[in-house]
Amino acid sequence: MNQHARWGKGIVLLLLGSLLGWRILVTGLADYYAEQEKPDAAAGALRWQAGQPAALYQQAEALLESGPATAERLLQAAAWANPTDARIYMTLAELWATKEGRQPAAIELAEIADVLGPVSSPVLAYSADFWQSQGRLDRMLAHWSLLLRTQPTVASALYPELLKFAEDPEQQGLLHPLLENPPAWWDQFFAYAAREAPQTGTVMSLYQQRQRGDQSPSGLEQRAYLERLWRDARWPEAYQAWQKGLNEQQTQALDRVYNGSFELPLTEGGFDWRIASPRGARVETAHTYGARGEKALHVTFDGQRVRFRHVQQYLLLEPGPYRLQGQVRPDSLRTERGLRWTLRCVAEGPLLAESERFLGSDRWRIFTVDFTVPESACPAQVLRLELDGRAELDFQVQGEIWFDDLAVTPLQ
Repeated sequence: MNQHARWGKGIVLLLLGSLLGWRILVTGLADYYAEQEKPDAAAGALRWQAGQPAALYQQAEALLESGPATAERLLQAAAWANPTDARIYMTLAELWATKEGRQPAAIELAEIADVLGPVSSPVLAYSADFWQSQGRLDRMLAHWSLLLRTQPTVASALYPELLKFAEDPEQQGLLHPLLENPPAWWDQFFAYAAREAPQTGTVMSLYQQRQRGDQSPSGLEQRAYLERLWRDARWPEAYQAWQKGLNEQQTQALDRVYNGSFELPLTEGGFDWRIASPRGARVETAHTYGARGEKALHVTFDGQRVRFRHVQQYLLLEPGPYRLQGQVRPDSLRTERGLRWTLRCVAEGPLLAESERFLGSDRWRIFTVDFTVPESACPAQVLRLELDGRAELDFQVQGEIWFDDLAVTPLQ
């Protein structure tokens, strides 16, 4: 190759490089202006690149109400310049949906947007609104589900709307796809519904219709459900739901007093033992000599004053006569009046039974007390260990006590 040819080739390459560099610069400046949140940003971008798609879209949005025809042309130009931007199709679909004869085309555009931007939160929100305007509530709910998955902060706005569907008998069926294949956010929504739904029946319907396969209810779901049933005094339903959540080992401990031998871990919910350790006392299950199993209930007091009533269990006894019995071993327990077991109807109802008062020291022995559950006004009961007393000095207590094998048996 002669020298003139080499110079010519070099000049061509230089020109091509300059054009490419200029093109990159122009495109970069146009993109930069399009990304600015300023009133004249779109115009600035279009001065550098007449077909900059983001700028065309921004100008179209600004003209949707005042100049819909111009906005439509701009959106079509933006789609031509960038056929992968779901926002453009969605906005054009919303514009065409208001025009006579354009609704089929608007739906096609919305479906294209759904394909292009299924996890883009802004597009999802626009698309959900579009399908709602078209009466396609099923598709709106599907988009809400994706929104809740990708942008959990929208829960505060969408949970109340979902609850309206659950409360409306004519629209409850729209929730079936979510109940049959619950998304990850469903338990959080159910907890909201259990707390806020005006009707208990709504909560029960959501709980009972949910498909779980071979899985038990999650801890969050069952806690929320039981708390609502507790609040509304729906005792049989609460017991049934709690029982269905037990594993095989827990089911074997079912009786009128659940886990009366204290062998299983305490879950603190439902119809299990509920214990707490207030200042001046410690409550636990532990191993000790003479107990029939591996563990027994152990309560220790350090000499402070404490209005102790921090061991309890809810029962669901039918009307009739019963006997409460158990094993007890006090160990240097010093207090004015002693500890006792009481049984009352729920909501601080009438006292049905109280055991003897436990004091001092003793070997393991059996205690019993007979009682009768009335025919009415006692749908559930509370078995509670409490310190008996009237004056402040009655609640000063030191020492420890053990209990095991608590049970309630019918006398008929």
